[in-house]
Amino acid sequence: MFEGCGGCCLSLILIPLLCLGLAACALIYLVTLDVDTPLPASFKPSQAEAQAFDAAIDNAVAQARAGGGWVLTFTEQQASSWMALRGADFADQHGHTFPFTNVQVGLDDGAITFYAELETRFVAVPLQVVITPKVTPDGRIELPVTEVKVADVNAPDFVVQTVKAQFEDVLLRPLEDLPGNYFVYSQTLVVDNGVFQVQGATVR
Repeated sequence: MFEGCGGCCLSLILIPLLCLGLAACALIYLVTLDVDTPLPASFKPSQAEAQAFDAAIDNAVAQARAGGGWVLTFTEQQASSWMALRGADFADQHGHTFPFTNVQVGLDDGAITFYAELETRFVAVPLQVVITPKVTPDGRIELPVTEVKVADVNAPDFVVQTVKAQFEDVLLRPLEDLPGNYFVYSQTLVVDNGVFQVQGATVR
């Protein structure tokens, strides 16, 4: 210790080092917590699957525009590929951010499970947002968020709103922008075994 120093100099060195050590431990804790991916580890985004997702939306909207009934069906591989390959551009076009990588979308047990890694300044943090679609009494689809998991801590509100807005924009807005009103048959809404399906009609 330097002559005449009461230990202040040593504290100035040790306290920042201690803070850095604690921060590093916290980051390691966040990235090693178990947030399960909904799809197998072998999943790779596919342009063909992303195009199939776009086609599913377009076909449902075309049927609705023609009048009468329409059907919307897509798989979790299609939704996952679309979110991974086109999600960021789509979000930008609709006025919100999409700070995610390694995106997957699971469709099972009545729920849409959005999995991704949230890009932060220092590390990518795994997260899950679970949306459980439901049909309102007047035949509209709602997409409430029913569970959020970000490395076992509470998710920032902007993350939840970003994921919710993304699904609303891609699944609901095309129907809401149709002439007249759409409605769905509640008994046809199925989210299970990797498939989302719903049937509806338009009223002008």
